[in-house]
Amino acid sequence: MSGRGLKMAVMVVLACLAGCESVSSRMSERFATVPPQLKLFQASNSDVFQAAQHVLKQMDYTLTRTAIAQGIVHAKSRVIPADSLGGTRQFMIELRLSGAAEGPTEIAMLLRQGVEGDFRAGPQQETLREHGLYAAFLSALERTLKEQPAPWAAPAAR
Repeated sequence: MSGRGLKMAVMVVLACLAGCESVSSRMSERFATVPPQLKLFQASNSDVFQAAQHVLKQMDYTLTRTAIAQGIVHAKSRVIPADSLGGTRQFMIELRLSGAAEGPTEIAMLLRQGVEGDFRAGPQQETLREHGLYAAFLSALERTLKEQPAPWAAPAAR
């Protein structure tokens, strides 16, 4: 191999290795565990638990699992038509409450998105690192906790 050919081969190998590093970091980011969004509320566990359920219902989510003793609230959105023909999307919210019974209470929130529509790939689910639903839910929860009287404790209309 000539000196020029050898130089070219070395440059190609170096370019490939540089590309592998960026692909490797993107792959590790994609499969790394997504940390939950955390927010501290100056309210009791019971109030935050009830308010979270109230806000999710107001956002048209269906509660799928609630357990005050474990500090768990799970909910899912309705099935939403996706961009692809016949495709659908659905959001799942998982909340974990922690702290002293009388407060303050910390919420750890994870937002997952399920997508179905690419029939070769099948249904897919991913945990979202960033999405507007994090801020929307947490700010709505904060507003609801400040309302007096508490909207979740209001007597049912007759």
